Amino acid sequence: MTDIQNDVIVVLGAAVWEHGVASPSLKRRMKYAIKFLQNNRANWLLLTGGVGKYPPSEAKVMKRLAMDAGISEKNIVLEESGTTTWSSAKECSRIILEKNWSRVILITDSYHAMRSILAFRCFGIKASISCPPKGHVGTSLWRWWYFHMREIGALTWYIVLCVKTLFK
Repeated sequence: MTDIQNDVIVVLGAAVWEHGVASPSLKRRMKYAIKFLQNNRANWLLLTGGVGKYPPSEAKVMKRLAMDAGISEKNIVLEESGTTTWSSAKECSRIILEKNWSRVILITDSYHAMRSILAFRCFGIKASISCPPKGHVGTSLWRWWYFHMREIGALTWYIVLCVKTLFK
């Protein structure tokens, strides 16, 4: 058994489909995060994501997946108000600072990694990031490329938001 390497694993939300079904991205992120936690890589899961097109919240769906995998509810913290990466980073940062967690790892898909780490760092969280190694498993290649292309504009916008936040 290895020593605990992080205080908290933050899993960034992704779509919840009709009837509360986790999208392939959400399943992929959670599967990876659960393995991290089970391998003693952190003490806590901080699951973030509000209600999108379909209820319940992304965080609640992730909690269900974690508990189905044997993760104790006492090791799970939910953040359910974030509906964008920026708002999730803002709310998670508040929780991280309140709990005095300093070793933070973000889990998200590779196309989303740079924007996610930027958002958390803009709110003072020096997190590291880890992405599931299997890429787009469960997501069509076309949709996977769309996600990558969408990030170009989103990252540009987050740079502007970060500058505005840092120089208030």
